Amino acid sequence: MVRTVVPVGLAVVLAAIGVLHFIWAFSTWPMKDAVTFTKTIGGSDDGVLPSAPSTILVGLALVGGAVLTLMVNESVPVIGPDRLRLVGMYGLAAVLLTRGLGGYFMNSGAAVEFQRLNSFLYSPLCVALGALAGTVAVAASRR
Repeated sequence: MVRTVVPVGLAVVLAAIGVLHFIWAFSTWPMKDAVTFTKTIGGSDDGVLPSAPSTILVGLALVGGAVLTLMVNESVPVIGPDRLRLVGMYGLAAVLLTRGLGGYFMNSGAAVEFQRLNSFLYSPLCVALGALAGTVAVAASRR
């Protein structure tokens, strides 16, 4: 299961969230306007959207994490040294866990809509994804 379901599931979720960021670089979908979007997704009340390049960069990082997961799992052709991919996988786990656990500190001063979603969706999802990434990394280390 660790060699099949966990890495593929992790990769699918990371890629899907990455695609959402690509959409958000040019749209406020599924929200009706920028103010609703920033209150719910970004945590601010000002309606000022993040820049498209920064949003695309986050999307690329997430899709890159999905591809890295599949490479570490040897589900797709690999590039680079094994050790570097493994370090990247542990790094991905650390970043996701940091966002997940640190996300609760982001609630201070954030819009109420964001606080609710961050507490019950965004942060727990990042912790779960970080744990899955760590599981993939540990399993790859033991091969």
